[in-house]
Amino acid sequence: MRCLERGRVSMTGERIVLHFGELEVIGVLEENLAARALAKCLPFTLRMQGAGIDYCGSLPFSLPYDRADVHCGWVDGDINYCPSGSWFAVLFDDERNSQRYGDQLTIGHVEGTLDGLRQLSGSFDVLVDSLHKVDEQEES
Repeated sequence: MRCLERGRVSMTGERIVLHFGELEVIGVLEENLAARALAKCLPFTLRMQGAGIDYCGSLPFSLPYDRADVHCGWVDGDINYCPSGSWFAVLFDDERNSQRYGDQLTIGHVEGTLDGLRQLSGSFDVLVDSLHKVDEQEES
């Protein structure tokens, strides 16, 4: 398993929105097999719990992935998939110690500040949707 390099990969994938109650978090999906598969499952609602460094929940489905994309660690703001448990996580802290966590597959990254996520507490039923679908509904 390779360790995550600190540089950011250019992401040109689909933009998504995660609704944590009143807080909307915008993300951009990467161009990899797991991210493309996730985009095909949108929209979905997932129970996510805060753990001080992330919000995570177990997806009710698994995603196909390329084993070469699995690594250890994260960059704060990553949206990750953990294939061994079908965990979906939005990571907002503890990047400096993250190399000890394996089975990470980065499928996207949060756009903008992470302050809103850091201020949340508790659990949420998070609606994950395509930002384009949301935009289209607002125009109707």
